Amino acid sequence: MQKNKLLLTLIIVVITLNILDLLTALFILEGESNIIFLLTGSVWALIIGKILLAGVIIYVYKKNLYPSNIWYYSFISLLVLGALAFTVGIASNTYGIINPSVVQEASELTTTQKASYYSTIITIVFIIPYMLSILSFYFYNKTMHLARMVRK
Repeated sequence: MQKNKLLLTLIIVVITLNILDLLTALFILEGESNIIFLLTGSVWALIIGKILLAGVIIYVYKKNLYPSNIWYYSFISLLVLGALAFTVGIASNTYGIINPSVVQEASELTTTQKASYYSTIITIVFIIPYMLSILSFYFYNKTMHLARMVRK
């Protein structure tokens, strides 16, 4: 198997950010809004979820088989947007660590409110960009044969 160094670098970045998101979340559990944590109330469920995510990413990378270009493109898009989402999570958690009053205020929110805020952030940072990215790829793929390229 030929090594895909660029993809491997992206995966290392995403898994590192995933771990940093978990570590920073441990300091603000009272205000944590991760949906896994909210649904289970368990740090262990959050840890297992993050380990499973890393495992799936590594499995897909190692297997290196994709049904079509869109699947490979989608995998890369999910990694890039995942890195962005984890970065937002780390920044938010760090802000809470530095400002304990923010965590105190967040801890007073209901689980429904926290889940709503979390869903909004994930939708803005992850889901909408992913859908736009896939839609762009679809149009590109369907019209590529009609475009004339200038080759120099």
